[in-house]
Amino acid sequence: MQHQLLFFDIDGTLLSNATHQIPESALSAIAAAQKNGHLVFINTGRTIRTMPSFLKTLGFDGYLCGCGTRIVYHDEILLAHSFTEEEGQLLIDLMDKWHIEAFLEGSEDVYCKRGTYRQRIMNQVRKSFNDEGLGLSCFIEDRNFIYDKFVLVSDNQADSDAFIHEIESFIDVIDRGKGMYECVPKGFSKASAMHLLAEHLDISMDNTWAFGDSSNDLPMFEAAAHGIAMGEHSPVLEPFSEMITDTVDNHGIAKALLHFGLI
Repeated sequence: MQHQLLFFDIDGTLLSNATHQIPESALSAIAAAQKNGHLVFINTGRTIRTMPSFLKTLGFDGYLCGCGTRIVYHDEILLAHSFTEEEGQLLIDLMDKWHIEAFLEGSEDVYCKRGTYRQRIMNQVRKSFNDEGLGLSCFIEDRNFIYDKFVLVSDNQADSDAFIHEIESFIDVIDRGKGMYECVPKGFSKASAMHLLAEHLDISMDNTWAFGDSSNDLPMFEAAAHGIAMGEHSPVLEPFSEMITDTVDNHGIAKALLHFGLI
C-alpha cells in the first residue's frame, strides 16, 4: 500500500467524551500505522492554543488547527492565518450591535468578555478555559489582540440571523446545533488544510482518510477519499462515510485501521 495521509478529529474521535483521554488501543493503532509508513495528523476546529498539550507529545506528524487556519508539519509552519486587526474589530463591533456572545480563538489565547455572560453555558465554558490557563491575557473589550476564528452561542436576546447575514460574505458559519455556530474566515476549512498539506507532501488526495464524528468534520469527509465515522456521529457524515466504526471508547480507531489494512 502506498503511503496514506490519516486525519483525525479530536473530541469524540481521538479523545473520549467520557474519560477525556485517548484510549490505549487508539494510540497503539496510530503508532502501528506510522510504522507502516503512513502519516497521521490531527485535524481539528480547535486552535493550536486550545488543543490539549499532551496531544503534542504523542508523535503525530502534524496538526491542522482552527478549521484550516494553521497547518504545522513536524516543526514547520506551513500556514498561519488570522483576521486582520480591521476585520477583528469589525466583527467585535457587529457582535455588540446584535448582542452576540462569543469566544474569540487565537493561536496565543482565547479571548472572553469582561464580567459574566448572559448564558450559563458560556460561563461554564469560560470557567473551563480559565482552569486551563486560557482567556486570561486580555478581554474582548481591550481589542488589542489577533484571533483566527470564533464561536458564538445564540439566545433570545441575540439576533444571530442578522449577525450572520452581515458577516457571511467573508465568514463561513458552521451550525453546530443548539444555537452554537463556529465561524471561520471564508475559504479555510479542515478540507482546505488537507489539500494544502497533500500538495506540500506531493501525495494524492486519493490516499487520504478522514476520521471524525461531528458536523464540522463534514468538509474533511467531503475532501477525503475515505471517510470513517465514529460510532457516535452526526448524521450529516453518513453520505460520505465508507465505514461507521465503533465508538472511541470501544476501540473504534483501532478497528477501522485494522479493517482497511492500514495496520
